[in-house]
Amino acid sequence: MVEKKIRASIVSPEQKIFEGEVDYISVPSVEGSMGILPGHIPVVCQLKIGIVKYRIGENSDYIAVQKGYMEFFDNNVNIITGKAIKTTESQKEEALKEVSRKHDIVQEISEETKKVIRAIGQLKRLKRR
Repeated sequence: MVEKKIRASIVSPEQKIFEGEVDYISVPSVEGSMGILPGHIPVVCQLKIGIVKYRIGENSDYIAVQKGYMEFFDNNVNIITGKAIKTTESQKEEALKEVSRKHDIVQEISEETKKVIRAIGQLKRLKRR
């Protein structure tokens, strides 16, 4: 017998964004949008920046997410993401810009860190000579 609800958990390093039972959930997989209903086959996928949409009864809610991972097994979905913002249908674009901006800052810091590490390595090689 197929269960009628999915137990969903969406977390970031900062906080638990959502936990509860949903009728349907859609995630922004790197392979494309993926919709999941109760009884779906088990799946694990990587997420891209996008919108997670979940439905409870007739109401839909939205969460903008950075990159992350989704696991679905036995009518339980777990989403782990670097950053998430609850939003509304009319505010989705602004929320996506916000999680993208924060992602871009992290990328910039990472690139700068790589440059510093390369420079330190070059300095160490010069000292050996």
